[in-house]
Amino acid sequence: MRSTLLQGGLASIFESGLKDAYLAVVPPEVRSVLESAVAGMWIPIETALGHYMACDRLGLSSESMAALGRGTFERTKGMLLGTAVGLAKSVGVTPWALVPHMQRFWLRGNDGGGVRGVKLGPKEVRIDVVANPLYRSKYYRAAYRGIAASLFELVAQKAYAHELRRGHDEDALSVRVQWV
Repeated sequence: MRSTLLQGGLASIFESGLKDAYLAVVPPEVRSVLESAVAGMWIPIETALGHYMACDRLGLSSESMAALGRGTFERTKGMLLGTAVGLAKSVGVTPWALVPHMQRFWLRGNDGGGVRGVKLGPKEVRIDVVANPLYRSKYYRAAYRGIAASLFELVAQKAYAHELRRGHDEDALSVRVQWV
């Protein structure tokens, strides 16, 4: 996972007043890697998973975790979307214009796994993500919901994201996103 995503997430956690609580539960080896990371470098998935499991121990509500995911998106959208941020703000662009590019956005922050969007209705998409062990973390799943909603709100008035677990595969997740 890109350090930029983890650093953006940490900034959201710290800004929300949870710095001391987080530092009390994060393993020292994870903290050491995150503190020495520079923007844009790749962080081992085991370190990222350690970070998100520590976030699970903060005992936050699902909505609080999703809100922190929204904060992470705000901090990292330029890295994830690149020039698409400008495209998204153009007149006439709909959320459907983002869907074909989701795998490319995904690979800017993640090395491995895959994502696709499946149209469910005129203003509804299911986002399927596979082969990502970070979904073992309740925090990461909820934060991803916040990120997904924020992505679609670049071109929609409001978006709502709901988690849909994918059977027994704990390394996969589906999120239903609806917008107005």
